[in-house]
Amino acid sequence: MRKTLYSILDVQDSQSWKSKVYNVLNIVLTLISIIPLVVIEQTDTLLTIELVAVVFFTLDYLLRFLTADLKFPKKEPALAFLTYPFTPYAIIDLLAILPSLTILNQSLRLFRLLRLVRSFRVFRTFRLFRYSKSLILLKQTVRKQKDSLVLVLGLTVTYIVVAALLVFNLEPETFSTFMEALYWSTSSVTTVTYGNLYPVSTLGQIFSMLSNLVGVMIIALPTSVITAGYVEELEKSKNEEEE
Repeated sequence: MRKTLYSILDVQDSQSWKSKVYNVLNIVLTLISIIPLVVIEQTDTLLTIELVAVVFFTLDYLLRFLTADLKFPKKEPALAFLTYPFTPYAIIDLLAILPSLTILNQSLRLFRLLRLVRSFRVFRTFRLFRYSKSLILLKQTVRKQKDSLVLVLGLTVTYIVVAALLVFNLEPETFSTFMEALYWSTSSVTTVTYGNLYPVSTLGQIFSMLSNLVGVMIIALPTSVITAGYVEELEKSKNEEEE
C-alpha cells in the first residue's frame, strides 16, 4: 500500500494515470493558491481557496513524510523519517503551509506577531519545480557541474572584493565606506548598475570600464558551463527514453 502511494507521489511510473492525475491536481492547486497573494483584501472566496489549498498541501506533506523510508532506501527507517523534514522540497512544502496559519487561525498570536511570515506563501511556486522535467534536468546539471560552478563563484567573489579594495583606495572621496565600494564592484561585475555610485577620476573610470568587461566574461562562464551540461543531460535523457 505504501509503495503504491509512494509511486504516485514521486512519479515512479510515468505511465501511471494515478500519478498524472495527482501531479495535475497538485499543480492546479498550487497555481490557484497564489491568487490570494495578488489581492490585498481577503474575501470569503479567497479564504476558501486558501483553506482548500492548505488542507491539500498538509495532506501531501504528511503522505510524503509517511513514505520517507521508501524515498531513502539506503538509510535506516528511523533516520529516513528524521532526514526528510530537512530536505529542500520538504522545507518548501512546510513554508507553503505554515504562513496560512496567520489567516486561517487568528488565535495563534505568535504568528500574528510575525505577519511577515505571510509573504512566505510565495514559496508555493517552488512546489512546481518538483513536476518539471526540465527543472529536474537542470538540477542534475548543476549537481554534476558543481565543482566548476564553485570555482567560478570563488573567482567572482574574489574579484568583487579586490575591485572594491582598489576603487576604495583610488577614490576615497567618492566611496566613503568600504561597503559602498563593495556595492559598486558587485553592480559593476554583474553589469547591473543604478548610477548612484560611480568613479569620477580618470583612473577610476578606466578601472570601471575594465571591471565591466571582466563582469561580462565572469557572467558568461557559469552560463556556458550550465548550458553545456544541460545539453548533455538532455541528450542522455532522450537516449534513455528511446531505449
